[in-house]
Amino acid sequence: MKLEYYDIVLYEWKPMAEAVNSSGTPVLRFEGASVAVVVPLFPRLPGLRESLASLATQTRPPDLVVLLDDGSNPETETLPGEFPELPVKIIPVEPGPLPAAVNAVMGQLAPHDFIGFLQAGDRYAPQRIANCLAAFETAEGIRPPNLVVTGLRAIDSRGQPLPADDPRTVLLARLWAPGEAGAGLADWLGCGHFPGPFSNIFARREYLSAYPLPENTAAFHQTAVLIAALQGQMAVWPEALLDHYPPVAPREANPRQTAENLQLHLSVLSALRGRLSVSPETRRNTAAYHRAAWNSLSGTREDLFQQVILQLAAAASPEDTQAVLTSTLRSHEAQNAPAHWAALLEGHDPLDLAGYADALRRTREKLDETREEKERLGQIAEAAQDSGWVRFGAWIGDRSARRIMELEQEDEKPDLVPSGRQKQPL
Repeated sequence: MKLEYYDIVLYEWKPMAEAVNSSGTPVLRFEGASVAVVVPLFPRLPGLRESLASLATQTRPPDLVVLLDDGSNPETETLPGEFPELPVKIIPVEPGPLPAAVNAVMGQLAPHDFIGFLQAGDRYAPQRIANCLAAFETAEGIRPPNLVVTGLRAIDSRGQPLPADDPRTVLLARLWAPGEAGAGLADWLGCGHFPGPFSNIFARREYLSAYPLPENTAAFHQTAVLIAALQGQMAVWPEALLDHYPPVAPREANPRQTAENLQLHLSVLSALRGRLSVSPETRRNTAAYHRAAWNSLSGTREDLFQQVILQLAAAASPEDTQAVLTSTLRSHEAQNAPAHWAALLEGHDPLDLAGYADALRRTREKLDETREEKERLGQIAEAAQDSGWVRFGAWIGDRSARRIMELEQEDEKPDLVPSGRQKQPL
């Protein structure tokens, strides 16, 4: 089953195999595709060996595991020997930002069709590579994606699942709630960055060559996701196929985070410059994203971003301004009133996707509790039917009830004389 939002496919889980050969072995459409997984050895983080061990348990093993070495990890040379089952290659890179190192080695990965990423501490579920490849398979007539993310499982520093009431688990559930409630992908991302870490990106190599990882923003992985999603080139596989140790969400934004957030969104606009001028879909998705971002759970400062955009627009030349205005007025959206306008005129409030999704989640939880209680009562009733004491009690109760009813009926009968006439009072 699959649902489409803004020409972006949101996938439900499905088996990878579509056919079997003469020996009964599943045949996959991407059986001949080559997959490389890039594992940066910097910054140095705990859990590197657990991350590599998760690659060794893949149902569809990677064709190459690339260890990016900037010279800061003294254990680099010993790691390949610890995982002889993995085809490991160490590639030296210059010290510096991680996205710059990844972009620098992309040319060396030309023989591979798909690229995954895995940072120390994160872990692939055994079927992650297989299901990510499945997400690139689309029905006839539907545009295939270029980048895929999957669901996440929040773990602690020991690799154990976080409790359901842990604030980080609760935040992750809220981030995923809009998509589960049916929000479009652009609106969903506006509500919060649900894909999580860099490790969750799985993409076609050709796409990463055309859209290198942004090197001028700290949240480069979030920028990369937005660039793909707003162009309608991203798919979501909702099954939790990546274990991630999430940081505690900050309660207050500091100046550095605010600056990084603004730079992130300016980087997205810069990367989409060519598409925004010619693609109504990209403009529509970008507008939907920023509309939803006013209530972002990820701390997006949409108010400040709008101030930046206003100043940029004011500084533009009249010729550029007129060209943008003309292009926008030719779009399909300009010919139709916004869908929420009629609701506003009738006195209704605009839809708050995050609040709606949170209310829907609470309703579902209450429904699940009701179903569990009904199932429990049903089990009690079924057990009671097999109890002799319960049947005996029911028989006693039924017999007593009949006797009481008979006595009440006798009290209600009129007194009659032997002839059948009603006895007259004295």
